[in-house]
Order: sequence, then structure tokens, then C-alpha cells
Amino acid sequence: MDPSAKGWGFGMAAGDIHTVPRGDRWANVFEDGDRLIVSAGTKETAARMGRELARLRGVRHIIHEPDERADAAGRARDLVRG
Repeated sequence: MDPSAKGWGFGMAAGDIHTVPRGDRWANVFEDGDRLIVSAGTKETAARMGRELARLRGVRHIIHEPDERADAAGRARDLVRG
């Protein structure tokens, strides 16, 4: 693969990871909201997994609250750089 393709280097799709409530569970989804990555029984577990996925992909991790507002503190805390 071309390491310079789209600036990502590993052929991975760009897009932040979002931790969102889904029914009685919490899910990690790609930014488009349609592709489920993984789900968990608790917000804390899903957030931990989402943070690690974002770190590995070099993207942001954004935690949403049940009322659909993103946790502003989570945006700053979970910003992953290089």
C-alpha cells in the first residue's frame, strides 16, 4: 500500500470514533454513525475501548451522553495526536 495515501499511511479509513448509547448498551461507531465497531454493557467499558481504538487509528474519540449531546470534556480529553 502507498503509505502516503490520504495521509493515513495504513490504508485505514479516516473518521473519529464515537461512543454512543444504543438501547440498554453503549456502542462505538465510526463518525458516519452507521458502522458499529463494538458494543459494551456499560459506558465506561465502551469509552475505554473507543479511546484505545481512536488511539490506534490516530483519530479523536468523542463520548456522547444519552440525550445525544457530546461530552465537551471528552472531546478535549480524548483527542489523539500522532
